[in-house]
Amino acid sequence: MLLDVIALSFLVALLRGGRIKELPKFNQKKLLIVTILLQACAAFFPTIGGIFISIAYVFILAFLVFNREFEDMRIFLIGWFLNAIAIWSNNGKMPIDLVQAAKLPYDLEPVINGTNFKHSVLTESSNFPFLTDVIYMPSFIPRIISIGDIFIMLGAFLLVQRLMNKPISLLQLREGKSYATKN
Repeated sequence: MLLDVIALSFLVALLRGGRIKELPKFNQKKLLIVTILLQACAAFFPTIGGIFISIAYVFILAFLVFNREFEDMRIFLIGWFLNAIAIWSNNGKMPIDLVQAAKLPYDLEPVINGTNFKHSVLTESSNFPFLTDVIYMPSFIPRIISIGDIFIMLGAFLLVQRLMNKPISLLQLREGKSYATKN
């Protein structure tokens, strides 16, 4: 989902003179691996995919909390929280606006017939519709995103800048200091 955002983030970091010299030392990386495995299970067992996705969200929360000293992870955490509200309150699936989704070049039949492991159709009975996938994002890889996804993309961008040894601190920007910071 975020491949184009991550690729753009690497390009921006390279243009800023960034290079990977040393990877940040994240805590509890195994939680991230469990999250990926659970998401893969959701794809293989779409009828109970919502359960796997909900559990994966708990593991990614733990990973984000264990790494909250990184500013980028706190931005991810905001996105996680907003998406978790939408997913958990809608039976483990993110509702998607079919009017917006019709602009995508993808087959929507699995979403419509309920076999998609991650998405359901946004209806009047969906909870927190403003937090669901309702924003069409034209890009190299067009998609429908949520408000939480915007925070996650911003967190991914900032994380890649950190990985490329050119971190950007939004906190320092707010305080009027240099945008780039070193740990």
